[in-house]
Amino acid sequence: MNTTPAKSKTVYLTTYTLYLLFFASLIFSLRAVSSISIAAILLIGIIASRSVLSSVFQKNYRTYFLLASALFFLLQVTSLLYTEDVERGWSNIRIKTGLLITPLAVCLSRCIDAAMLKRLLSHYCLLLAAASMFCLVINFFSYRESSNDALFFYHSLVRPISQHAVYFSLLVLTGLIFLLESIKKNDFFISRSFHLCLIIYLSIFLLLLSSKLVIFFYLVYVLSGFIIMLKKNKVPRVTVMSLFTFIILGFILILAVPNPVSRRFYEIMKGDIKIITQEKFKPGDYFNGLQFRLLQWKFVTEILAENKRWLFGVSPGDAQSYLNEKYLSKNMYSGDPAKGTRGYLVYNTHNQFLQTTLQNGIMGLLFLIAVCFCMLKIAINHNSRLTIFITLVLLVWLFAESAFETQYGIMIFTFFPIFLTTADIFRKEIESPTF
Repeated sequence: MNTTPAKSKTVYLTTYTLYLLFFASLIFSLRAVSSISIAAILLIGIIASRSVLSSVFQKNYRTYFLLASALFFLLQVTSLLYTEDVERGWSNIRIKTGLLITPLAVCLSRCIDAAMLKRLLSHYCLLLAAASMFCLVINFFSYRESSNDALFFYHSLVRPISQHAVYFSLLVLTGLIFLLESIKKNDFFISRSFHLCLIIYLSIFLLLLSSKLVIFFYLVYVLSGFIIMLKKNKVPRVTVMSLFTFIILGFILILAVPNPVSRRFYEIMKGDIKIITQEKFKPGDYFNGLQFRLLQWKFVTEILAENKRWLFGVSPGDAQSYLNEKYLSKNMYSGDPAKGTRGYLVYNTHNQFLQTTLQNGIMGLLFLIAVCFCMLKIAINHNSRLTIFITLVLLVWLFAESAFETQYGIMIFTFFPIFLTTADIFRKEIESPTF
């Protein structure tokens, strides 16, 4: 008796359920569930694959991506040989395992076809809407008691689900681009009206999250996307122009009127950039996002030069200690023991390329660049605006955030570019099987 169809259906349903669970845990910040679901997806993929080696390790950029990630991870392990803080070094290794497990789990998901990918992303958008609505409702009741309008912006907005505003902005942006790309195909989720309302709602929520980087890239995408749709005439002009006008006018209105969102954009233009050239500061000196990140370039080069650690870095275990010493030597704010605050002593470089250079030196930077290059090539070869744009945003994100210092950041970075290309890889393997 042939049981293959039944087994395939079981694997399909199990994989689909696990991905839904992963999306829910990613959105609602259930970190333990995210790790468990990814591990389960990996296990199902290994069990279901007839030949793990032949199905994954082929001559393509997915293989090169996994290889570059493995070499980067190996460098984290070898850093234990010269770190002074072994405990923090092991903690770094535990976090960095996501660089291997997450993309490998997705690569082994052999049953994700175009239909499953579309359904998963549609349900992903519904989960985003549900999570954002939950935050708004909870914050509304808190606002009634405190009258604090800051509850509806930035980190405070997503605090009810223990989220980070920038990270959640990236999740929302992914859903929005999927919904907008679907319009080009006249492929509406549930109905045209519901689809458009969902786009408008998530666009407003994205604004409230106040991530300058994500908002900027969303505007770039909207402008370029609508120009392409108008040229190709694939979508009714009324639909395109009405949605385009609403989004652009909404963004202009938000940025023109004084509010927490516009203040975050104006803040970056305030302050004297020359402050970073000072040798000493006052504990009360304030640095905006741009000033602080430029200051990190100076600090990292000084640390590596002073300690002659350019090749392999100061190690992930000791990197924060070196940074803290630099903050203290520059007389920067170090917190208030009475209030339990530590000021800048908890801040990393807020730039993954700088963070990696500090931790693992030039060797680590080269491996990180290799990881990024392979990811970009995967997206370009896939030839999808959704995949290419999300990948570009994630790569630029590394210049503004030390994303690899948390498993959550690693999951976001490694998951979506690989996941969005999985259906295409699966289709090609069916047409030209390798086993």
